[in-house]
Amino acid sequence: MNRSAMSMRRFCLLAFTFAIWAVSLRAGAVPAVVEKAFSEKYPGATVEDWEVDVNGYWEADFELRGIDHRADFMEDGTWVETERNINFNELPDEVQRAVKLDFGNDEISEIEVVDHPRKGLFYDVEFKRPGKNLDIEYKEDGTRAESLIDELNEPVGSIAAVSKRPEEMGKIELAIEFGFNTLTIFLYAWVIYYRRHHDHKMMFLLLGFNLFLFPIFLLSSSLTAGFGFTIFALLALVRMRSDTFSKTEIAYLLGAVALTFINAILPARVEYISSVIVLVTAYLGDHPRIWRDAYHTVAIRYRTKDVGTMLNQEHLRARISEDFKVEVNDIDIERIDKNEVRLVVLYRDLPDVRKARREEAKKRLRRFRRRRQMAEEEQAKNGEPASNSSDATEPGPAGGGSTTQG
Repeated sequence: MNRSAMSMRRFCLLAFTFAIWAVSLRAGAVPAVVEKAFSEKYPGATVEDWEVDVNGYWEADFELRGIDHRADFMEDGTWVETERNINFNELPDEVQRAVKLDFGNDEISEIEVVDHPRKGLFYDVEFKRPGKNLDIEYKEDGTRAESLIDELNEPVGSIAAVSKRPEEMGKIELAIEFGFNTLTIFLYAWVIYYRRHHDHKMMFLLLGFNLFLFPIFLLSSSLTAGFGFTIFALLALVRMRSDTFSKTEIAYLLGAVALTFINAILPARVEYISSVIVLVTAYLGDHPRIWRDAYHTVAIRYRTKDVGTMLNQEHLRARISEDFKVEVNDIDIERIDKNEVRLVVLYRDLPDVRKARREEAKKRLRRFRRRRQMAEEEQAKNGEPASNSSDATEPGPAGGGSTTQG
């Protein structure tokens, strides 16, 4: 018992000694450039303690004019921010009203006054939440302080720094909203979809879905993306009672839903980037030149009298490849009838055909460039200025044009 007590005392003594050594080492390890930066920033302030916070900054606890402050500095002496704790009653009246309007009587965990080199002076109000608490930054006039996320979340109609609701926008700002949405859906429905698939009814569906619902989304703050996808689901149910959607049509209709929601609800910088992503995805994902050598899916009824081979996928793959002169990647047997097998075939052209198509496309491109060069030389000989006529359009690939995958 005595030996155990002595061991415990020794352990406590060693732990206490180590703690003192660690504190002294930490205090002595503060870089001179950090101490110099602090002295220049707050001359005459008394530093009570230095420590490294969770972000890796050197944090100085100091007293200035009888009030405790905390200042963060980088390793190279760059000032990050200075903050101090206050009570709710010390907040400006505008900030108090904004907090009550935004969060009612939600429990507040902490309030800090923060001085930031880029944002200036703002108030960080931390609300208690299950798990991680919620931090909201307010300016002195009661508006939300801009952070990196806030800058990305600024609405397109908000030319000023303060976010505006649709009813607060001017005519020019609303024109920007409607104009950008009209431009994106035009590029999406006509330039990308219709010029490839030439289905004017589907193009009208894409345009109508966006242009009919965009004002509702824009002017109603209570609607969310769920409303748009609910309408999409209803359209899908109606279409199932008549003709089924192809995978391509489903993808394009989902894109129209996304553009409607993005342009009406999401903030400006996110709106621009997200709309461009949707347009580029649709342009590349359904581009015939990119996917002309890709595999295609088709449902066929293959007639055969050999009952013993109807379930032999290797045999069927070889026979279909030989009969149709294609490269078969996979088959899916759906149903077997008398002397007939219903299959879904994943296929593409034979390697020789694909190679010949690529060579033909290169030849056409070389002929086009040769004719253009000859025309330019002829114009230069006659002293005529070179012109970019509409008929001098670079040709597409051989066998190109609109393609629709099954």
